[in-house]
Amino acid sequence: MKLIEEEDTSTKKDIIIQGLMRSKGVYLLVSKPKVGKSMFALQLSYCITNGLPFLGHKVIQSPVLYISTESDFGQLQGRYKTLELTPKKNSLYVIDRDGKSNISLFDIEYKIATFADDKMTNKVVIIDMLKDMDLGISYDINDFQDVAQKLMPKLRDLCEKYNLTVLFTHHLNKRNETLGSTAFDACIDGKITLFENRNDHNHLIMKVINRDFPGFDEQLKRNKNQTFKISNPIEDDELDENLIFFIKYASYKKDFEFTPTSIIHDAKLKTTALRFGRKLNANMDLLKKEGLHITKTRTSNERKYHCVYEEPMLEDDE
Repeated sequence: MKLIEEEDTSTKKDIIIQGLMRSKGVYLLVSKPKVGKSMFALQLSYCITNGLPFLGHKVIQSPVLYISTESDFGQLQGRYKTLELTPKKNSLYVIDRDGKSNISLFDIEYKIATFADDKMTNKVVIIDMLKDMDLGISYDINDFQDVAQKLMPKLRDLCEKYNLTVLFTHHLNKRNETLGSTAFDACIDGKITLFENRNDHNHLIMKVINRDFPGFDEQLKRNKNQTFKISNPIEDDELDENLIFFIKYASYKKDFEFTPTSIIHDAKLKTTALRFGRKLNANMDLLKKEGLHITKTRTSNERKYHCVYEEPMLEDDE
């Protein structure tokens, strides 16, 4: 029997990524197909091996073993070049499918054991994707007991046996839920879900739930080189044509009231009332810099806005 204030060094978990991952945990990265899970995972591996912040989160440098069931070694090298990232020497290791339809744990476990002999305390294994890994067990992903009592214990055994942190990728179903049994969500230590904007595939929402850290949502933007960054509404929407049209309209009207529905007609905006309302609320700081001072009031059946335009002051004039 132990007191809770005693530190148990045998089960101590170190942080891998602040707010996202701890050592010896099992984590899930999930999205619908073609959203960018693999690019996201490769960017994650780059940050972990180099000890660089990942989307604003502090990272403790650790070696990574990347197990790819869908791409071969050459394809992974090509993706790294697309990302314009250079792997750190002797830190990122790869096991690819080697022309096979799946990867057998029985065949590669000695490689995992060799990787685990690295002197660094924390080591991360990324499995992309789990569905094509033969773990030496038969299971139905739709069966709660199979996932909870066969699959997840197998992954946790790897973590404990080799002192590893495991992140595996998986798909969402049509209802935007983890494909298969709810046991996936119940048994993991943390889940990163990527939701793609239906109208702009380069904007995503990253939703994080976690046992050890508070959950959060983050707006992401995909760059031209396919890397992800935190989306800054002011920076990303500076050249949005609907905001520009709205600013021009406001500079002409000076003082006026409007609703999202009325303004898309009056200012001839190329959007919908719902989308413009969201964009307006997300960019109040940007519009204020442009001289638009907007207040809003809600009635029983609509939201009204009042806008006063003042000539914006240039930084040189202050």
